[in-house]
Amino acid sequence: MALHFLAEGASADSDLTKFVLSFKQGTAFQFAGKAKFPLWQFKYYDHILRKAEGAGRVAWYTWLNPVRKGLCRLPQDFLFSGSFTERGMRLFGSQPSSEWIPPWKEKAEKQGDATLKRGAT
Repeated sequence: MALHFLAEGASADSDLTKFVLSFKQGTAFQFAGKAKFPLWQFKYYDHILRKAEGAGRVAWYTWLNPVRKGLCRLPQDFLFSGSFTERGMRLFGSQPSSEWIPPWKEKAEKQGDATLKRGAT
């Protein structure tokens, strides 16, 4: 199971690293009493959005993950989807934005296309 989330700093001095550390520590502490294995892996992947990527498109990509995996028919049907901000709730109530591809998938797709082109010659 993976956790995907979109976070927006509330001020210029917001610190994603501190936020993730605090979140992981707090949730792991609660989880530790219930399981004999760690809740989180040591590292995590982050991606800082550029203006052209648009938070709405990224949010919809994340909300559609359970749909793509066949866990539900609509994103709002997935028990663990949601947003805790006014902006997130507005986005979630809107129509899905155009498809966004994470940078790591985009790179893999380009490499796959190049492999296909080389194989076709």
